[in-house]
Parts: sequence; structure tokens; C-alpha cells
Amino acid sequence: MENLSEAGSVVEREELMVSPSGDGEPTKILAHFLQPTVTSIDEQVFELPSAYFSSIPPTFQPKNWPLKVNFYGWRLPQKDWRKWVEKMAPLHEPTWKKAGIHEAILNSTYEIRRNTDLVLGLAEKWCSETKSFIFSWGEATITPEDLMIHGYSVLGSPIFIYSDTEESKKREETLNQARLELNKISTRNAEHCLWMKEFMNSGSNIEHEAFLA
Repeated sequence: MENLSEAGSVVEREELMVSPSGDGEPTKILAHFLQPTVTSIDEQVFELPSAYFSSIPPTFQPKNWPLKVNFYGWRLPQKDWRKWVEKMAPLHEPTWKKAGIHEAILNSTYEIRRNTDLVLGLAEKWCSETKSFIFSWGEATITPEDLMIHGYSVLGSPIFIYSDTEESKKREETLNQARLELNKISTRNAEHCLWMKEFMNSGSNIEHEAFLA
């Protein structure tokens, strides 16, 4: 008998599962599945909007698109960023791993070159009704499992959660004060380059917090 306990995007139930190594017979255990999910091939699945397929251009022609898209958030790492990561890693790597941000910090040192046509071509396939990409060969979307495979944590509190201790509040206030001072120097809000110059190798007791910020 199934025991379903739904919570958000995850459903918990007993199912026959195979071990990750693929050895042995399937064993019925309590497992967690990402939504949406079905328990039988006979169950009705979400019907894709028929009007969506008619709106997908038959050929990929980015030059004919009427929109001009700017990628303000797509930046390559500062030249000294890798050095800062290499300096902080021996001191704080265990903390990063415990917080689930270790791989994400290492990933931030890589240069990911943008292929604009590829990004826009993928966006062209996005369906807001199903929150998925609809390709000619089928449907796909990004899940928490994909984030975890690339080393990004899907657990914990939001980054903007308020500090809960006096020490944390003082450190947050110090960082905010530094941001305000840098805003007076730069025409742009506390840009990354100035932030690094302010805190990198500064010996400040909040250098690690500034690094993470």
C-alpha cells in the first residue's frame, strides 16, 4: 500500500528501487521523487498546450528576431578572483563543503563563454504554462537534481535571510557600510573590482564574509 506524503516539489512513497551500482534485484524502499511524477503508465499526464507548437518557428533564424537582448548579468571572472579563491580555500574549504557551496565557488573561477544564438534558441523553446522546454523530440526542464549534479545546494535558507545573531548583524552592518563608501567612489554600485581591492589580502576580520558577498 502506498504511503504518499507530499511537500512542495517532492513526493515521498514506497517504490521498487535499483541500487546506484545496478547490482541485485529491485528492493521496495521509501524513496523521494521530484514532482511532477506518476505511479502508473496508465495515469493521465499533463497535456501540452496545442497552441504552443504552432508558435515555434520551423527554422532557427536569430537574425530575424525583433528583440534586442542584453545580458547584463553575464560576466567573466575578474583576473584576481581565482587568486582570492585559492587563498581562501585552505582556510575555509571545510565550511564551504558543510554549507554546500564549495563546488559553486570553484565553478565561479571558470570562464563560461556565451553563445548568444544558442541561449536565445533555447529560450525560444520555453513554455511558461508547463515551466519546461518543448522540443520537437520531447519535453525537458531543469530540476533540483540538475543543480545538485553541478554542485549547487538546493537546501538551506535564502541568501537574503536576516542575520540571527549579534555578531552576524555587526558583520553585516560593516559590509553594508563598506558598500556605501565604495558607492561614493564608483559611478556603479560597489562594483566587483573595487570590492576585491578593498578586502582582498586586507587582513580584515570580515574578509571571508566580504569574499562570499
